[in-house]
Amino acid sequence: MATPHTHPAAGLSPAPWLAAAPFLLPYLVYVLHTLEELQGFAAWASEHFGPETTGTFAAYHIPLMLLVLLTSWRAVLAGRHGGWVVMAAAFQWQFAVNALFHLTAWIALGDYAPGAVTGAVVSIPATVFFFIWIRRQRRATVAELTLAAVIGTLIAALAIGFLFL
Repeated sequence: MATPHTHPAAGLSPAPWLAAAPFLLPYLVYVLHTLEELQGFAAWASEHFGPETTGTFAAYHIPLMLLVLLTSWRAVLAGRHGGWVVMAAAFQWQFAVNALFHLTAWIALGDYAPGAVTGAVVSIPATVFFFIWIRRQRRATVAELTLAAVIGTLIAALAIGFLFL
């Protein structure tokens, strides 16, 4: 039974739940970034890489968003260390690498890459905050964060590679 000192949904007191709330950043970044991309990314990608439609874009982003939400929420519940924490950090790192892709593509192609604005003003600052927070709060070891960076870089490489299909 929930008391005034517990969070009824998670069985956690409000302070620990809020203290782990930064684990939700990967999901929030993903939502904002996708909203920016939704209007013009498919046409831009089709012009510069391979065929893409807005419907296809939405079809693969919806399950991925749910996966990132699940991962973020499980990391909130875990609080410290382990696979969910590593994967939340990996997704956050992936968004920073993705931001660098958008910014580099915009410069190299001379054509605005939808997603570059949220990449620059949301993804990169959120990633810096996330990694500072996760280390200061000792929620992940250096080895876990290194693994997360490797996984996140691989996820970003797969996402970028998908554009060429």
